[in-house]
Amino acid sequence: MKQSKYLVLFFSFVYASMFYLMTMFMVFATATESAYAGQNIYANSKVGGYLGILVPIGPAHYRTIMNKFRRVKTVHIGKFYYQVGAIYNVPVVICIQPFGGEYTRALTAQVMVDHFNIKALLYPGTSGAHLPSKEMHIGDIIIGTKQVNFGDFYMSPKGRIHPDEFSGKSSLGDYQNFYLNPLLEKYTACAALSVRNNEELPMWINGKFLTKKPQIFYYGIQGTSTMWLADKAFMQKTDDVFHEVDEDGDWFSATVAKLANIPFIEVSTISDSVFEFSHNGVPPQGKHNRSASRITQDISDKIVLKIIKNYGYKLLKGKYDYPIGNPYPSYYYKTPTNPRGIINECKR
Repeated sequence: MKQSKYLVLFFSFVYASMFYLMTMFMVFATATESAYAGQNIYANSKVGGYLGILVPIGPAHYRTIMNKFRRVKTVHIGKFYYQVGAIYNVPVVICIQPFGGEYTRALTAQVMVDHFNIKALLYPGTSGAHLPSKEMHIGDIIIGTKQVNFGDFYMSPKGRIHPDEFSGKSSLGDYQNFYLNPLLEKYTACAALSVRNNEELPMWINGKFLTKKPQIFYYGIQGTSTMWLADKAFMQKTDDVFHEVDEDGDWFSATVAKLANIPFIEVSTISDSVFEFSHNGVPPQGKHNRSASRITQDISDKIVLKIIKNYGYKLLKGKYDYPIGNPYPSYYYKTPTNPRGIINECKR
């Protein structure tokens, strides 16, 4: 009996030792794998840099992007926190601005460009419709082919709006308008088309307009200002001068990108329209779990993820100069939902 007892104790000790060794091996292997993955990301970033992703603070819903993000570390610079890691093995830096506004987002972009090897800035956002409801609906996707600052104007004593300074000569020079590189336009169009084909809008989101699929504005003029307009007459005044199809582009962050000579890609999805919904243009959430802003932010996030997945390394390695002047005829912007061949070579 005593011998059996010793045998039991011996084998218990051996089993416990083996279990400990196996556990330590698994922990070591996991740690090594994590470290190796981190080294891979940094090795890639040293060669090709990072893609910078600017995430708006509102709506406070970042799950779509963050679910695909593998964080390596957090870098604290001043009042900004930058998440460094990878999406689809493409090195990225993500910043969620500390408080709202285009100026703040531009500050986060500038700090990002100054402290990281950023090769392109990507901004997924939501925006307000500037076109009547027969032309534009909530859920529609806008590619920022042209960026304008429609809050930069002179208003005459009679209420007429003139772009930029009243002298008629812009002090902004080449920074008054920004145009997307045509090759990046194709990348973004293909990514938007892929997402659009798999997207179905809830029926309540457009009121009487029972639209199921978003339409894509391939040649979008995105207007940036710090105004939130619900006055249709004033909107018409600015549209007559700047021709923006939506409100809440990011001209300020585009300025940061152009100063650094790196691409800026913005995709916005329409989240509100005073032409469809009175008062502030926001669809009533009702009993639904998700608001229109969350649904539309998800669409923009999916498009940016698709850009990273399909073209991320091309963005890191390639050079995409800003066009000198408008790369497209003006009538392209008058019929912006016509792709005019740019999606012919998209992966099906």
